[in-house]
Amino acid sequence: MYLRSRRVALTTLAVSSLLLLSACGGDSGSDSGAKTGSSAKSTDKTDKGAAAAPESITAEQAKQALVTVKDLPTGWKQEPDTGMDKSQGADEDTVSGVKPLCEPIAALLNTGRLEEDHKANAQAVFKKTGDQTTVAQDVSGYTRAEAEKAMTGLKAAVSQCGTFTGKQGGKPATLTVKKAVQQPKYGDESVSYTLKVVQGDMQMDFDMGTIRSHGAITTVLNNYSDTGDRGKAAFTKALAAAGEKLTAAAAKTP
Repeated sequence: MYLRSRRVALTTLAVSSLLLLSACGGDSGSDSGAKTGSSAKSTDKTDKGAAAAPESITAEQAKQALVTVKDLPTGWKQEPDTGMDKSQGADEDTVSGVKPLCEPIAALLNTGRLEEDHKANAQAVFKKTGDQTTVAQDVSGYTRAEAEKAMTGLKAAVSQCGTFTGKQGGKPATLTVKKAVQQPKYGDESVSYTLKVVQGDMQMDFDMGTIRSHGAITTVLNNYSDTGDRGKAAFTKALAAAGEKLTAAAAKTP
């Protein structure tokens, strides 16, 4: 098996883009029109009552929900200025052309997030020293309704997509998603699953887990090869820590 873990799962980011400003926590000149609308809704809600809880986690709270090296077994290090979002430049690895039911899987592979219209985002990537195995995490904030809808779509994809086809970097690819046997419960709802991507003679394997707490969603992935550390122990610890931190970060949101 040939593994492109560094290119498939990770993308080097500018320092300024590692944490995107929350629509309810700050203003950004680069926000899309959709995000501007979300910001306007947040402002309207605040105007109705100063004591109202924010509709989403803030950028700072998203950062607080990230796993750290201390949450992993020994031998791991954080990759600085690196994230899961390939929209930052790794177009050759972008997955496209999948059927609508399976689009949540493609979205996670492409950006780490389930929805584009997020209100806060933070990502972290860790590498096993001397190995190609990586563990990465995305934390994103939405309104609760948006987050619940996104999780419903992901769960349907995990349960019903099985093996499906698409394109990666414009070339045919086959993806296989399977719900994990072990389903630990984290946050308000969670789902654990495995993913295999085959393109020609290349194969990429992932352990993945996605957790929702209120309107916040985090996804943790383990991108491993058939040599070196399987990474499962680090993934298991990271997912548990991510669930605890996400729940704490989202506690004061609707």
